[in-house]
Amino acid sequence: MPDVNHSALRAAQSKAVIARFLGDAGMWLQANQQMKQAVSMPWYRRPQ
Repeated sequence: MPDVNHSALRAAQSKAVIARFLGDAGMWLQANQQMKQAVSMPWYRRPQ
């Protein structure tokens, strides 16, 4: 199970909402990367 940094995730989500409101794609992409880091992405598939 991945380790989730909830405070970092909440901050990144807030940043994404602000970026969407402002129409700032670069800021949104940065927030998206921060969200992925907060939830310990990438998750790799197990071999089948």
